[in-house]
Amino acid sequence: MTPLPRSALCVLALGLIAGYVDAVGYVELHGIFTAAMTGNSTTFGIALADGDRVRTVAVGTVLALFFCGALGASLLRRVLPAYRHEWLWMAGLLIVAQSVHWSHAAGSSSRVETLLLAVAMAMQGEALSRFSGVSVQTIVVTNNIVKFSDNIAGFLYAIWRKENEFTLVSTLPGLGWAGCIAGAFLSVFAREVSSGFFLAPVPLLVGLFFLWPDEG
Repeated sequence: MTPLPRSALCVLALGLIAGYVDAVGYVELHGIFTAAMTGNSTTFGIALADGDRVRTVAVGTVLALFFCGALGASLLRRVLPAYRHEWLWMAGLLIVAQSVHWSHAAGSSSRVETLLLAVAMAMQGEALSRFSGVSVQTIVVTNNIVKFSDNIAGFLYAIWRKENEFTLVSTLPGLGWAGCIAGAFLSVFAREVSSGFFLAPVPLLVGLFFLWPDEG
């Protein structure tokens, strides 16, 4: 597989993982995201102003863990042989989260497993954000929407000038956005059909580990 299609597949897969994990965390943490820290930061400020101590502590804990996860991932990246090894660490965190989830009574959950998801998402966001020379953050959908709309505007402008500049590279932010939506969509069905829904992204992460080259 050539570098550009591989990048497209990687962006789509990571976007799907982020959307899936964020949706699962949102449900399990009752309205707190495990990847979308913009929403959590806004919620934290509102809860702080309202004097909602329980919500402030809950959201603040997720924000702190996400920050620590990104910090730890950055340090880890400096000692690992390649970026892609962090995806195996993420897979390990999801396996631990599933083990914790299974330790509860059927139909119940704690915040421990979803806090592990926040750390995993921080690792994903820190590990790799450039694909085929293009900056695409797979856990920040807002930025991808803006970039994709800009690429489409550039394409329409090129048509007006009788040019054709829209390439697979231009679709990468859109693929990240689409993957996020697809992941959230699939999470609903995964939670209904299996108690092992935390494990669903693991095969994708392992596959990406073998797909991505050492220089990635």
